[in-house]
Amino acid sequence: MTQSASTATGGRFNWFSGVFTPSILTVLGVVMYLRLGWATGQAGLGMMLIIVLITHLITGATALSVSSIATNRTVGTGGAYFMISRSLGPSVGSAVGIPLFLAQALSVTFYVVGFAEAAHQLLPDVPAVMIGTITNIVVLGLAYWNASLAIKAQYFVMAAIGLSLLSFFSGTTADFPASIEWFNSDGESFIAIFAVFFPAATGIMAGVSLSGDLQNPRKDIPKGIMLVVVTSLVVYIAFPIWLSLNFTNDQLINNLDAVFIGASIPAFIYLGVFGATLSSAIGSVLSAPRTLQALASDGHVPRFFARGHGRDNEPRMGTMLTFALAQAGVFAGSLDAIAPVLTMFFLATYGAINLASGLETWAANPSFRPTFRVPAPVSLAAAVACFYVMSIINLPAMLLAAVVLVGLFAYTQRRALDSAFGDARHGLWSALVLTGLRNVNQSKEHPINWRPNLVVMGGDLGERQHLLEISSALVQSRGLVTFVHLLDGEVVARAEERKALNAQFHAQFAASHPNVFYRAEIVGDIYKGAVTAAQTYGIGDFQANAVMLGWPKTDENINGYMRMLRDLHVLERTILLVRDKPGVSGAVQGGNIHVWWTGATANGSLMLLLAHLVAQHSDWRRSRITVLTAIEHADEVAEASAKIRELLDNARISADIEVVLTAGRPLYQVFAEESGDADLVFLGFLLPTDLRQSSGFYRRMEHITSGLPRTVLVSSARGHDFESVVFDTTGEMKAVPPA
Repeated sequence: MTQSASTATGGRFNWFSGVFTPSILTVLGVVMYLRLGWATGQAGLGMMLIIVLITHLITGATALSVSSIATNRTVGTGGAYFMISRSLGPSVGSAVGIPLFLAQALSVTFYVVGFAEAAHQLLPDVPAVMIGTITNIVVLGLAYWNASLAIKAQYFVMAAIGLSLLSFFSGTTADFPASIEWFNSDGESFIAIFAVFFPAATGIMAGVSLSGDLQNPRKDIPKGIMLVVVTSLVVYIAFPIWLSLNFTNDQLINNLDAVFIGASIPAFIYLGVFGATLSSAIGSVLSAPRTLQALASDGHVPRFFARGHGRDNEPRMGTMLTFALAQAGVFAGSLDAIAPVLTMFFLATYGAINLASGLETWAANPSFRPTFRVPAPVSLAAAVACFYVMSIINLPAMLLAAVVLVGLFAYTQRRALDSAFGDARHGLWSALVLTGLRNVNQSKEHPINWRPNLVVMGGDLGERQHLLEISSALVQSRGLVTFVHLLDGEVVARAEERKALNAQFHAQFAASHPNVFYRAEIVGDIYKGAVTAAQTYGIGDFQANAVMLGWPKTDENINGYMRMLRDLHVLERTILLVRDKPGVSGAVQGGNIHVWWTGATANGSLMLLLAHLVAQHSDWRRSRITVLTAIEHADEVAEASAKIRELLDNARISADIEVVLTAGRPLYQVFAEESGDADLVFLGFLLPTDLRQSSGFYRRMEHITSGLPRTVLVSSARGHDFESVVFDTTGEMKAVPPA
């Protein structure tokens, strides 16, 4: 039976059996018995206690974050992966979940090798690799056939560890050090010691990984994991103190058997070592397959790993893969080589969990209502601490891990897997947008900060594809483009059509033009509706500052059209009218963009800027901008050319210059002859002051543009200083003669 990762799968274990027991037995494991004495000797007691406290600050904050996420909604199979993917999305979940599975599988190696090292001291004639292989097979058998049996076996292990700790703390040595050595200036660096010790604390997540098998994850996880952190902190503070009271730093460094030597009954220490390493290995071999099962259920790894067997949905395929990976590590690894690698993997996972909790809290989604609340700064600070510790331990390894994580994230994004679960991403972006809008609303806008926030009155996309192309090229990622489709009619009659159009084109635009938003709106009058849409679009001071429309094919409704343009002008909106030519693609590699300059007015400045923006778009790369101006007298050519060159230098815009003599030709003929072969033309225009001149204005502009290719007619927003957007200074620019 295959079970979704979004649903709890078991209910066999409570907080003690499913969270506390596997976690504390993993924490009090191989590092405590076989490496803590060495670490204390290298660091000195004072430095060792600092390392213990820093480690538990990180794991404690992570436990708080885990508890917060777990008490918000039921945690299904997959533990840490489930939490991250349901908070930060499937792409982040897979990017962290796959390395987490590998880390958990490698943890089996770590504990099996630790067991083999200890057993090899008693059986020196038996190769450590053989001992490790046999141990790995035994661990596999327990996990493969019955997880419940493996958990029950850990109760005996817990008793063995209890006896070993009793033996350890009740023992002593014959010769005590003259004084406690708080710091060892000749020892290994803080970073090296921390990297060896930190894996001791990674076991706090062992029980969380069994989340799908818990009776009540919301209650069991916080209770079990917080008790693990407190218990491990007490033990790991007491342990180095006892060692420093009985051994010198040199003795601890040179004698890895110090724990055995100082115990009242050394045989109990062996029981503890064997039990702790075996139970830790069992905990990891139970955790890793369940993480893989959750990844497979969500489609990030082959689906056959999601198959469960038996009443308890045991992930046997994942268990076999975990065994294979662990066995490869047994053949190749040693404790000291594996420990830093585990540290990196688990720190990345802990950082992601803390980030998920902090961002969920900060975003303040109404759906995020954990009963165990943790302030966002606590979780976010813990996330930063995790990534910082990664960098100081091994920066190249951290960068390599980052490359792997980003690669997995990008791969998942490209696959565009649909998730059947909600996550916090939309809430996070909403929170960022709200924060930005508040800041924008509280700050005063300066003209030089102008960027296009464009509303395109596009209508039927089949007839207005050119508006989508040119608006997308103009704005790119510098502002917003919203393609508005106005539906003429009654709301009751066209509401369903509006809903269907919004759904259809939202998905279509997301795929083809991700920088363009789509909105279908119902209006009683198209022209009045366009004005209403333009002036109501936005929030507070963040609003549309430019409107793009198509040029009418006839003057049948020219009066309504011109009233609309007049109202938009009065509302201080820049107006861009696009007259298209059938068969013109509008996206030309290496094409020509012509700007007709008629003086340093706001229209001219804005046209220069718009031409520059279009030329930056990938569809127009290698395009050549030409600034043209028409004059009547030949003796003005040199002066006009010099002035335009000065203007372009001041504007920091690369363009060619062409000064055209009219030679008695009418302006429409000059335009047609000089720009007829261009790919895009920008022309400025002024609206008539009297709407009774609407028909005359239409005929005049039709005449002027009749011989031109795709043309953008530009009327800058009144009152906006576009010259300050384009130029450093504008005082002498007005000397360019107008046409």
